[in-house]
Amino acid sequence: MTAAQKDSSPPRHRWWSLCVVALAIFTVTADAGQLSIALPAIITEFRADLTLAGWIALVYALATASLYLPCGRLSDLVGSARLFSFGFVFHALSSLAAGFAESGLQLVIFRGLQAAGSAFIMANNFAIVTALFPPEERGRAMGISGGTVAALGYTSGPIIGGLLTHGFGWRSNLYFTAALGLVGFCAARILLPLTAATRSAGKKEPFDFIGALTFALSVCLILLALTTAQKGEVFDSVVGGELLGGLVFLGLFIRVESRSPFPLLDLTLFRIPAFTLGNVARFASFVSISTNALLMPFFLQLALGLDPLRAGLLVAPTPLALALLSPLAGWLSERMAPERLCSLGLAITGFGFLFLSALSVDSSYFAVILGLSLLGVGMGFFQTPNNNLLMTAVPRERLGVGSAFLSIVRSLGYSIGATLATTIVSVYLLKATGQTSLENLRSGSVIDADALLLGAFLRGYRYTYLAAAVIAFIGAVVSLVPVPKNGQRW
Repeated sequence: MTAAQKDSSPPRHRWWSLCVVALAIFTVTADAGQLSIALPAIITEFRADLTLAGWIALVYALATASLYLPCGRLSDLVGSARLFSFGFVFHALSSLAAGFAESGLQLVIFRGLQAAGSAFIMANNFAIVTALFPPEERGRAMGISGGTVAALGYTSGPIIGGLLTHGFGWRSNLYFTAALGLVGFCAARILLPLTAATRSAGKKEPFDFIGALTFALSVCLILLALTTAQKGEVFDSVVGGELLGGLVFLGLFIRVESRSPFPLLDLTLFRIPAFTLGNVARFASFVSISTNALLMPFFLQLALGLDPLRAGLLVAPTPLALALLSPLAGWLSERMAPERLCSLGLAITGFGFLFLSALSVDSSYFAVILGLSLLGVGMGFFQTPNNNLLMTAVPRERLGVGSAFLSIVRSLGYSIGATLATTIVSVYLLKATGQTSLENLRSGSVIDADALLLGAFLRGYRYTYLAAAVIAFIGAVVSLVPVPKNGQRW
């Protein structure tokens, strides 16, 4: 019997424990969509402008990205189950506090605390699943929690948020999230076994505060640079300064970690071929898919003239296909090399981007659905096998850090992909019109739209999707690189 099998829980217990992980993932993923739908009502009540909406999103991104790795390391030191339960209650209490916010500033502060709670949750979910399930069941478990449930959360979040905001006001979204968090905390204390508390064995290790500080500064500055660049200011001196500062702190972080006897991030993990190559492919997948998340709503509403409701329904095939295929892909990853499934998934994603790049104002709804379904199928075959491959390659005493690093790669991939999309589209808009605004296309009618502006947007859209296809194909090739099966390192 393997070590993983010895440490895993009895079958009935671990599947009940998976329900707790699934509830946590649903709570965090649905919360993002709920509050995004409620932003207009929030701005109206506080008599604020779009700057408040930007800060609500930005503080959440900065807090989670900078805290993922420290939270993962803490889970390796004190146990992922304990940190997971703490994340539940902290997320619930900060959500409740945000619901009682009396100003925009208070809401931003409590939203940042809420993000800290979600970091404790999301940095540990893969670690807990890996600790609970043996290899022959791990793929299915990750497919359900990290694939199906996450996709359902992202899909249903805006729907739940719209219903709650319409019926009870925007604060009800935060109260609903708090209620889910408190239920999750109680369920975690009852159902989550101590076998999920994967802490380091032997002598107690100190926490690397210098590493945590330099990492947080590097990630925050890099994300600030990417956020500023997304406003069409990619060549602005502020962007360059923030990016340079982030890279300096990143270099300092790597130097500190390479010399620390108890590092925040064990750099020897990158000597594991499956971990390194798997994260390169993961990064490529999130960079490419984030371009679609950003540009497709604009294409549907500005180029095809759809209203937000119909546009929202039309993009549903991507998360729906991901939700349906994730358990199947997880099951397959238990029976064949997961890197082959990853390569297949990214190849399908690449072909989906090629198909979508050819869309025009005359394209049918069927063509849009077909292209977006290809993206969903591709990501469905990629994400769960990739999660399984990466977490299986991580030593048991580093599961928390490994799980956290997966979340960091996702966040950075989304940010860089969004910046890539806005940069390419902005280049064509500036070349054609001297501005980056799309305001003239918001009439809802292609006939009334500025033809020059629309043409520039469509060219930027096309080349962005072609670039996303190339990135996806690169990830597919990386996934084909053979990795040793016996735990050998570079």
